[in-house]
Parts: sequence; C-alpha cells; structure tokens
Amino acid sequence: MEVTEVEAIVLESAVGTIPLSGGKGGSFDATVTPIIARIHTDEGVVGIGETFIEDPSSEKAKWVGQSIRGLSKHLVGHDPREVWDRWQEMYVHTKRTGSYLALSAIDEALWDIKGKKAGVPVYELLGGKSSEVKAYATFPYAKPIDELIEDSQWLHDKGFELMKIVVGKTHGGDIEHDKKRIREVSENVPDGFGLSCDANTSYSFPEAMAVGKTASECELGWFEEPIEHTDIEGQADLNSRLSVPISGYQTHKPHYPARDHLVADALEIYQPTLDLCGGVTAAQSVATLVEAFNKRMVPHTFGPGINYMASLHVATASPVCDLIEFAVYDDEADDPGEFVASPYVKNQGENIYVQDGGVIEPPEKPGLGLELDEDAIEEYRIN
Repeated sequence: MEVTEVEAIVLESAVGTIPLSGGKGGSFDATVTPIIARIHTDEGVVGIGETFIEDPSSEKAKWVGQSIRGLSKHLVGHDPREVWDRWQEMYVHTKRTGSYLALSAIDEALWDIKGKKAGVPVYELLGGKSSEVKAYATFPYAKPIDELIEDSQWLHDKGFELMKIVVGKTHGGDIEHDKKRIREVSENVPDGFGLSCDANTSYSFPEAMAVGKTASECELGWFEEPIEHTDIEGQADLNSRLSVPISGYQTHKPHYPARDHLVADALEIYQPTLDLCGGVTAAQSVATLVEAFNKRMVPHTFGPGINYMASLHVATASPVCDLIEFAVYDDEADDPGEFVASPYVKNQGENIYVQDGGVIEPPEKPGLGLELDEDAIEEYRIN
C-alpha cells in the first residue's frame, strides 16, 4: 500500500465565537475552524484526520492547510501503515518549522487508514479497551454565577462527571471575582457533581496560589493551566503546596516534554491535545509516560469531531484514562451530550455522543469510525 495524494480541506467554523482568557495576551475570541487531512492510497483506502484553529478569520487555517500539503511530500509513495516511521520523518521537519497542527492531522489520518486496512477500530491497534471512559463537560462560557449553577443541574442530569468553568480574570474581573466564582458555584452544584476550573495560563504565581487555595478548599477536581505552561518549576511548586490537582500539557508538543514535567512532579493530570501534540502517535506516547509515573491522563478535546474521535480512541485504550473532555457549545440544546461542532461528519450526533449516565464510546467500525458528508464539506469549505 502506498500514499498517492494528501488533501488539505479548510472549513468554516460551525460554532460561534467564545471569549476566552489567553494568558499574558489577554482574552480573545475563539472559534473552531477545522482543517482536515484526507489521505488517499493506491488500494482505495482513504484516511481522515483533523486539527483546528481558534482564529475566526480563517487566515491561519489556510496556512495550516498549506503546511499539510508541505508535509505530504514525505508521505507520497510510502506505506501509510508504517505510522511511526512516517511520524518520525515528518517530525524532523516539523520541529524546525513548527507545523505541529499539520503533523497531528496527518498522523490521525494514517491511523485511520491502518485501522481500515486491518478491519478494526483504532483503539484495538493501541491495545484494546482498557477501561470505561466517561465525559466531563467543558462549559466555555463566562456566564454569571447563578446561570452556571442552573446549568450544572442540566449537565448533571445528563450524567456528566463534572463541569469545567473558565477563570483567569475574564471579562475584566480579578482574582477575588474568580475565587467567589469558584466558591459559590462549587457550593451550589448538585450532590455528586464535580467542578474544575481552567485559567488558560492567565495567572502569575502568587495569583495562582491564592486562587488555588480556594480551589483546594472547595475540593475541585483540578486546577487547569494556572500559570505559563513553560514554567515547570512553578507548576511543581503549586502541585506540592496545593491539594487541588494541577493539570495541563495541552499547549505542549509533542510527547517529549512530558518527561521533564513528570520528573519535576509538575502535574497530576496530563491533558495532551491530539490536534497539536502530534496526533495519536504522540498522545499514546504521553499516556505511556504518564502510566510509568502513576499519574492520570484526561485528553484535552475542545475542537472538532474527527480529532475528538481520535482522542477518544486513545483514551479508550489507556489504563490511565477514565475521563475525557466534551465541549458543550450549545447551552440551549435539548441534549448536551450531542456533538454539534462538525456537521460535515455523517451523523455526528449519533457517532459522537455522551450516553445518559456519562459514558462515551468510539464506534465499533474500522479506523476512527467516522465518514464525511461530502455535501456538507462543500457547503463549509473555504479553500
């Protein structure tokens, strides 16, 4: 089997913009602009993988599409089933150019081909099902406290394990506002329903300590990206001094930096982002490293559907993962467990679905288990 062609498909976002805190750069409007890598082979087997850009203008997404085409020269004429060799060949160039988004989408498509050719789901190629995976709800809206409390009942009734809310001095607030937000929401969510918070690297170390003490007192599930992701020593200090678990790794790529975090005991929960870290190959490697240090992995999956499914296959096969993110983009939906960000995926609401009770499973189909709706692709395509 040989790769004959690599397509890059840039699509318009199917969800609106969401204001997020963004570290030292301040808040920004985020969206989900998908870029699909579609790989063709001489045997007619086609694989799909995906990354995305948060930029509503779509200009950066077009650049990612060009990066996919640039890396394709390392694939055409080679066997796509030799995923590790293909990944290493592309990584040599990716680490010099920074084209990790392109590498990630291509890697997912290679695993899709490998699974389709073998006639099994990708998670079987990764070792098979390890444990049941449940979903937690990322609720990326900086809503008033009373509305978050009301929505927590809606999410709890569905079966989500917990709700993750945004902090990080959003919308002109300060750390006192964030502390109040954490305290009041945590005290009023339904019994048995958890809460975690995500600062998106927005705090200084003293600010993170102050908010982290409140998060510890309220027994939050975790405190996500409290400070700059490059400050390993600072994260380790927070992790040793606070009882709330410190989580992160979604802005790192590929899997190699996980070793430094693990040795420093910087994080309790590792959240690799498949659309950035290097796809299935890199995320699976993070899981292996995390298991050796007796830590936990909860994949970061804010984004579109094909990438979500790749993440779910990795989660399903990992013994250190029993929870995965599920972004609730529509706060007025009848069923918050239906995936809505990828209308170009056939039957997205059925194939990517949180069951009542909170369990989510990949399809029992070869590869990633998803198909594209070609009519919708043409409707949303912008390149």
